[in-house]
Amino acid sequence: MRKYKGSRSTKSPSRKRNLGEKKVNLNSLGKAKRLEFLNEWGPHMKEHDPIRYYCMIGRPLPKKYQAKPKVQITPVNAYVPPQSKLSKEELDAKLKKEAEERKAKEEKAFKQQQEKMKEQQRLEYNRRIAQKQNRLVHWCDANRSGNWKSIHSEEFENKYGPKKNKSYY
Repeated sequence: MRKYKGSRSTKSPSRKRNLGEKKVNLNSLGKAKRLEFLNEWGPHMKEHDPIRYYCMIGRPLPKKYQAKPKVQITPVNAYVPPQSKLSKEELDAKLKKEAEERKAKEEKAFKQQQEKMKEQQRLEYNRRIAQKQNRLVHWCDANRSGNWKSIHSEEFENKYGPKKNKSYY
């Protein structure tokens, strides 16, 4: 196909777009709409909704619009514990009684722990004894022949019999 006056010709099929037409730039359209909206409603938004206004113009929110952390002041605890109302002798007696109760509780817990340890040791001992006995006792089948040696054989006497000093010369 023959080109008409180069590739810039209006009749040239090699060009993807027609001359004179502009490709639409959506970013610039969006920016224009945003600026138009801000010109009309900007002062009102800045006064009533500053967070959205500064978000639309793309700037950080100024400090005067940021929420300040509120420190809550709680009242001082006016409760007076009953032990501070006691006299020195009463307080000493109460502390001594609490110490005795604590000591009795610790002794009871210690005794329970000792009993528990003794029980565990007893169970462990029984388990070891049973395991030792199970090693020595085996099931046998009377219908099968085992690897038996006659007690009258020379091999049995040499292996299990009394040791005799044999002198050949």
